[in-house]
Amino acid sequence: MSSASEYTIGGVKILFPCKANPSQLAMMNAIVKGLNSKQHCLLESPTGSGKSLALLCSALSWQQSLYEMPLDDSSCSKECKKPETSMQCRCSCHAETSTEDQSSAAVNPGTTSSFIISGTGTPVNSGATLRETEENSKITLSSKLSAKKRASFHKGEDDDFKVDRKRIRLLETDQEARKRHRLTKGVQFVDALEVYQQRKDGELTVHTEKPAAFSLKTLQPSSPCTQCSCASAEKNVKYAASAKKKENGGKPFIPKIFFGTRTHKQIAQITRELRRTAYSSVRMTILSSRDHTCVHPSVSGCSNKNEKCVELLEAKNGTSGSYFHGVHKLTEHHLFHSAHKKSQAWDIEDLMEINLKDQVVILDEAHNIEDCERESASYSMTEMQFRSAHEELDTMVNNNIWRKDHEPLRAVCCSLTNWLRESCGQLIERNYETACKVWSGKQMVAFLHNMGITSATFPILKKHFAAVLEKEEKVTPFQGAEELVSIPVISPSTQFVLKGLFMILLYLFKENHRFAEDYRVSLQQTYAWTNETPADASDKNGFFAQSKRKSWHKAAVHTLSFWCLNPAVPFSNLSGSVSSIVLTSGTLSPMDSFSSELGVRFSIQLEANHVIQNSQVWVGTVGAGPKGRPLCATFQHTETFEFQDEVGELLFSVCQTIGRGVLCFLPSYKMLDKLKDRWLHTGLWEKLETIKTVIVEPKGGGKADFDDLLQIYYDAIKCKKGKDGALLIAVCRGKVSEGLDFSDDNARAVITIGIPFPNVRDLQVELKRKYNDQHAKVRGLLPGSQWYEIQAYRALNQALGRCIRHQSDWGALILADDRFRRNPNKYIAGLSKWIRQQIQHHEDFDHALGSLDTFVKKKSEGHRFLTSGQ
Repeated sequence: MSSASEYTIGGVKILFPCKANPSQLAMMNAIVKGLNSKQHCLLESPTGSGKSLALLCSALSWQQSLYEMPLDDSSCSKECKKPETSMQCRCSCHAETSTEDQSSAAVNPGTTSSFIISGTGTPVNSGATLRETEENSKITLSSKLSAKKRASFHKGEDDDFKVDRKRIRLLETDQEARKRHRLTKGVQFVDALEVYQQRKDGELTVHTEKPAAFSLKTLQPSSPCTQCSCASAEKNVKYAASAKKKENGGKPFIPKIFFGTRTHKQIAQITRELRRTAYSSVRMTILSSRDHTCVHPSVSGCSNKNEKCVELLEAKNGTSGSYFHGVHKLTEHHLFHSAHKKSQAWDIEDLMEINLKDQVVILDEAHNIEDCERESASYSMTEMQFRSAHEELDTMVNNNIWRKDHEPLRAVCCSLTNWLRESCGQLIERNYETACKVWSGKQMVAFLHNMGITSATFPILKKHFAAVLEKEEKVTPFQGAEELVSIPVISPSTQFVLKGLFMILLYLFKENHRFAEDYRVSLQQTYAWTNETPADASDKNGFFAQSKRKSWHKAAVHTLSFWCLNPAVPFSNLSGSVSSIVLTSGTLSPMDSFSSELGVRFSIQLEANHVIQNSQVWVGTVGAGPKGRPLCATFQHTETFEFQDEVGELLFSVCQTIGRGVLCFLPSYKMLDKLKDRWLHTGLWEKLETIKTVIVEPKGGGKADFDDLLQIYYDAIKCKKGKDGALLIAVCRGKVSEGLDFSDDNARAVITIGIPFPNVRDLQVELKRKYNDQHAKVRGLLPGSQWYEIQAYRALNQALGRCIRHQSDWGALILADDRFRRNPNKYIAGLSKWIRQQIQHHEDFDHALGSLDTFVKKKSEGHRFLTSGQ
C-alpha cells in the first residue's frame, strides 16, 4: 500500500492518502485555484482516475487553510505549531524579491466550518493563516450545529509538494483551435499530463518521506499575476485577510462545502473515500430523500414512500410515525443530555434550512446538470389530476373547512379547469393519435391575468396555500364530547399538484415576468387503453341483476406541461449566491454548452487524461458488419432488415471473442424492441443465448425489479453454468448507462450502436432547438443544431464510461457506426479526451475482430498470470 503524501498547491497544504496520479494533481490544482479566486470550475476526470479523492482532499484542505491552528495527529505534541508561510513561485512575472510573510492571528478553538454531502459538518483546523471574508452572513442552523463541537487535530508535516521557481502552465491541447476559442473567453485550461511532466522535470517536487529542512525566498510581483499557481496563493491570502471583516456570531466566517451527487450509492462511495483521508474527522451529514431515510416498516414496502411517510407524520389514519416521535422523546431524556451535551438529533427539514450565501458547492456526476435544471423548473399534470384536486378543494369549501384559505385556491383551479376545457378544442394534430397546442410563457401570463391571477394577487394566493399546508388541528365533534377528532386536510396528491403549479407561477411572475419568455406551455392529447366498470344495473322490475363487465377502450388523455427551456432560470438561484461552483464528472465532454446554458462563466476548465496505460484499452470504430454491409444507424437504415441482421451478427461475433460481461448500448428503446423482435424471428437470439445469458434493460419498472435483473447479470458472469458470462442490452440515457459500476469482468467490452441523438420528433426537443436558435445571438446560446449534437455525445460518453472503472482494469470500447470513420472531425470531436486519443478506425470487420481478439487474449493471459501470483 502506498504511503501518504503531502502537496502544497496554490499555498494550500494537501494531505493525500497515497501518491497522487497526474489526473489527481491536475484536479487538485484546478480546484484550489478556483476556490482561492472565487471562480467557477468545470472539471472532467475519467472514472477510475481517483476523482472523488482529489475533490475531497483539495476542497477540505483549502477550507482548513482558512484556519490558523495546525493540522495535527496523535503523534504530534499537544502544543500547536505556528502557522506556516504561504510560498510564491519564481515565475517570470515576478521580478522583485521580498521576505517571507509570516503573519498570523489567533483563532478561537471552538470555531468550526462545515462539509456537507447534501448536509453539514465540521472540519479540523490546519496550519494556515486565519482570515475572515468581507461581508456579514446570517447564522444558519447548520453553523450553530457545527459550532458546538471543537475540531480534532491531525499531524501536519513539512510541505512535500512545492510550487517552486516555475509556474504551472496552462494546457497545451491537441486541438489548438478549441484552446484559442476558450482563451478568448478567459477560460484557463489545466492539463494533467503537463502538471505531471513538470513534476518529473523538477518544476514540482514530490516526496513521500519527510524532506530536509530548507528556506525559500519568495518573489514579489510588480503586477498581479493571473497565469500561475502563485496567483492562486496570493488570492488565498487576500481571501483570508478580508475574512476578519465578516463576523459570524462573533466568530470568523469559514465557507461550508456542499457536496452533491446523483445517487445514494454515490453518496456511500464518497463517505468511504472520506474515511481514507486525513480529514475523516470532519463533521458531516447526509441529506437524502424519504425513500432512503424513512425506516418505518409500513413505508418500506410502499411504492410511494414519500406520500406514505408524510401521512404517518401527520397521523392521518390514526397511526403516527413512532420513530419520528421516539427520536424527540430520546432527545428530551436527561441521560441523553448528560451523555451528549453538545449533540442532538435533528429533523431533515431542519437541516435543509440551508443558506448558500458565500458557500462552496461541488456537484459530482454533473454531466446532466442542464437537463436536471430544466426539469426542476418544469411541471406537468394531467387533466384528471387537476380535476381531482379541484374536487377535493370544492369539498373543503362546501363543508366549511378553513374556507377562507381553501376558497381562493378552488377559484384558481376552477379558472384553469375552464381554460383547459376551452383549449382542448384548439388542438392541432401532430402525429398518429397525438395532438397539441403550444403557447409562450408571455401568452400564458396574459391568460392568467384574465383569470385574476396576477403579480398583485399571486402573493396573496401564496399565503393562503401556505396556511392550508400548515393546517392540522383537533377539535371536539360536539359539545361535551371528550374525544378529539382531526380536521381534514388536503391529500398529499392534491398538495403535489398545487406545489407544482405554484412553483411555475412563481417563476412566471418573478422579477416582473423576467423568465416568462423562457417558458413554453403545452397541452397535449394522447390516447391510452383503459377499462371501465359500469355501475350495478337491473331490469325495471328489479328481478334480474346484470353482472359487472369490464369494457376496454381507448380514452383521450390531456396533459398540461410548463416547460422551462433555459436551465439558467433555476440555476441563477445558486450561481448568484455561492462563492464557487465546481461541476465535475467523468464525462462532461463536450464542454462547450455549460457556460451558455447555465448562464455562468466557468473560468477554469479541465479535461484530465486517464490513469490507465494505452495497452489496457482497445478503442475502435467499426464501419461494416461481418457480411460487409455498412453500419450507419440513421433512422432510414435502422428500419431495414439488412441493418438489423448485420448488427446481430456483429454482436454475436464479439460475444464469441470476449468472455465474461459484455454491455451493448442502443440509441432508444424503440430500436431495442425492433432488434429483439427481428432476432427472435431469425433465430439469432437463440444463438446468442448459447454463448451468454442475455438480459434486456426494461423500460420503466421499479427499482427492486431492476436490481434483481442486475443481480442475474452479475451471477451469470461469476457462475458460468455452461455459458461464457452474460450480455446486457441496454439503452443510452437509461438506468444502466447512468452511475452504475461495471468493473473488471462485469464489463470487458462496451458496444455502442450508432449515435444516441434525442428524438427529433419529440415536442420538447423541437421547442428547445427553436428556443436556442431564437436566442443564440442575443444571449450567446449555442445554435439549436449544436445543442442537439452535444446531447448525443454526452449520452454516448456516459455509456462508454461503464468500462474501465479503476487503474488496473481493462476492456474494449467498440463504436459501431461508419460515420466515425467517414467524418472524424465532426463525429470524433465530441468524444471524451481519453477516448479521442486512442481511437482506431476499422473499415473491414475481419481486421477489427482480429485486432480485438489479439488484445483480449493478451490481457486475459496477463490477468491469469497476476491472479495465479506466479
